[in-house]
Amino acid sequence: MRVIGPVGRPVGLCAVEEDELVQLHVHRTARGTEVATALERDATRRLRRGGASRAWLACAVGNERAAAFYEKRGWRRVGTMSFDLDGSTGPARVRAWRYEKALRLGHARGLRAIARSPPMAGR
Repeated sequence: MRVIGPVGRPVGLCAVEEDELVQLHVHRTARGTEVATALERDATRRLRRGGASRAWLACAVGNERAAAFYEKRGWRRVGTMSFDLDGSTGPARVRAWRYEKALRLGHARGLRAIARSPPMAGR
């Protein structure tokens, strides 16, 4: 997991596993800044470095803001999926758009963006 922002006051985070961008979240106070872009670039770089040639993520159906961001960053909606999440009152069925992105080897653009962004710490 990567966290961006001052210690004790993070403004964003992202997590990857195998070929999946598991989570990308930006605090409302940092939306519209370069935080999400820096996190997505870092996640893409880590997925590529882990050997993935194609990455995927699930975006909640109806989250148009996130969908527009992913599409702007080169992710393509390839379908809809459903899965169960454990909730406080039991399992909840979630519908999500599945996005995929082809990863090119040797692409260093994300590293330059991270170098210009606020400090990021691995957790």
